[in-house]
Amino acid sequence: MNIREEKEPNFREIADYWETQHREEITERTWKNYEPHFKDIVSRHGDKQISDVTALDIINHLTIAKAKGYSATVVNSIRSIYRMIFDYAVANEYAQYNPVTSVRLPKGLKRGKRIAPTDDQIKIICASTDAPFGLFPFFLLCTGLRKSEALALTWKDIDFESREISITKSLDYTIGANPKVKSPKTDAGYREVPILDILYPILQKEKDQSKSEYVFPSTDSNRSGKGGSMMTLRGYEGAWLRYCTAVGLMDGDKPAITAHNLRHGTATLMFELGVDELTTQRILGHSRIEITREIYTDLRTAQNKKSVKKFNAGMKKYMPK
Repeated sequence: MNIREEKEPNFREIADYWETQHREEITERTWKNYEPHFKDIVSRHGDKQISDVTALDIINHLTIAKAKGYSATVVNSIRSIYRMIFDYAVANEYAQYNPVTSVRLPKGLKRGKRIAPTDDQIKIICASTDAPFGLFPFFLLCTGLRKSEALALTWKDIDFESREISITKSLDYTIGANPKVKSPKTDAGYREVPILDILYPILQKEKDQSKSEYVFPSTDSNRSGKGGSMMTLRGYEGAWLRYCTAVGLMDGDKPAITAHNLRHGTATLMFELGVDELTTQRILGHSRIEITREIYTDLRTAQNKKSVKKFNAGMKKYMPK
């Protein structure tokens, strides 16, 4: 689209051009999360020239969002929308630079607690690969893939010779009952993920026995023996519930873990085993290193607290009784 006109567009018009382009690259669910913040940004600056919107304006907006009690995730989304609009403006020569590059998130934001599986849960997952659907959680833990990425995999995406998994797509369950294949929304989503030694023989055995082109096909099709199709959301939820029930990973009548817990578990294990941030970013497919660093920072904070607790307990023995 050629957005050049005789009159220089204002912030609202540039934001609308960006929205039109960006909505083609993301799911409807993602846009619904963005939309109220996008509208708020436009209402604040719509009639201004984009060059009149400064880093201080953005900082003030983020500070107000913090005062309203928004979480770090929401405030970061607001900053990301500003950043993407200005990236668009710079690319189309309506702005000379992006002021968001100098904007940091306010300190003291509320952070949602990321919960990784416990050591006992990890042991159960590693010991239960032969359970129905048991390969799936073990696969997620070994690769750090998103649920939607793993469910989209076909055997053609796995190179057993080079021991790599090629990530080029994911499943979208937001429209209708049947999944839709979509491309990654960022370049970082396209990546090669290594196959760990502990995963390789189990994955190879599954391939030899599989009658489907999909690595994790519909369980109904598995029972029919005709080869599975893409797994529906309902099929996945049923398979996950049956797996958690069978191996004792239930919290009351609900599964005690989710696929996202396992993805965070991978990040946690990589941190604890000394994997560097850039490698973790590449394997997990984070679009920005800041996302990886935020996880690592949280983990370092937790580790520091544990270390101080040990130090505190150890020093007590030197005190006179």
